[in-house]
Amino acid sequence: MRYNLLIIIPARKDSKAIKGKNLIKINKKPLIFYSIKAAKLIKEKSKIIFCSTDSKKIKNAALNFGAEVPFLRPKNISTSLSTDIMFVNHALQKYSEKDIKFKYVLILRPTSPIRKKKSLNNAYNKFKSCKFASSMRAVTPSPSNPYKTWILRKNLLKPVANLKLKEFYNAPRQILPKTFWQVGNFDFLRINYKNNLKSVSGKKIITHIVYGHETIDIDNLDDVKKANMAITKKDFIK
Repeated sequence: MRYNLLIIIPARKDSKAIKGKNLIKINKKPLIFYSIKAAKLIKEKSKIIFCSTDSKKIKNAALNFGAEVPFLRPKNISTSLSTDIMFVNHALQKYSEKDIKFKYVLILRPTSPIRKKKSLNNAYNKFKSCKFASSMRAVTPSPSNPYKTWILRKNLLKPVANLKLKEFYNAPRQILPKTFWQVGNFDFLRINYKNNLKSVSGKKIITHIVYGHETIDIDNLDDVKKANMAITKKDFIK
């Protein structure tokens, strides 16, 4: 059986910043609710909404809100150092064992709960129509220019970026390339079952730009306060 879209909502139980973060309440609803609601609003009939979790408590919440959890994520790929490609490949492998395959994967992180229905559907349509794209990433204009950032090596400053412009770190910002910061709002990727998936990005990444409240990422209690204020505003999924 082949579906167009696998929507993965990654929600492991451990969080160093906020205990039980994926179930913390935003506007009286658990954080995970908003990603599941967003998944339901995507205009695609051929889809599966799957919560990738290592927690029975999160599993029960996800099932209650309408996602499916036919298997739990192994603990060895549920640590703070686990990468996205690990839970994506795990999900694809487990569904393949049931002879279920997909054309695209969409990752909707619970920690980025502020989304617009129109924005998400527009992004999906754009990605599907762009046949050469291996993935699409949500980004926002960078708050500061990385061409003026540095790393410290052996007590000496070295520029982070590499640009073919003499002393670009001293150049006026107006002549430097425009840069973007990746946000956790969503990621789309195209699946090729002929090759092992090694990245959630691939080589040809297109973008969908988001602004303002849609860039909120829940990492601390201040972010929770911001999200609580933002989610009540018009146009946001709730």
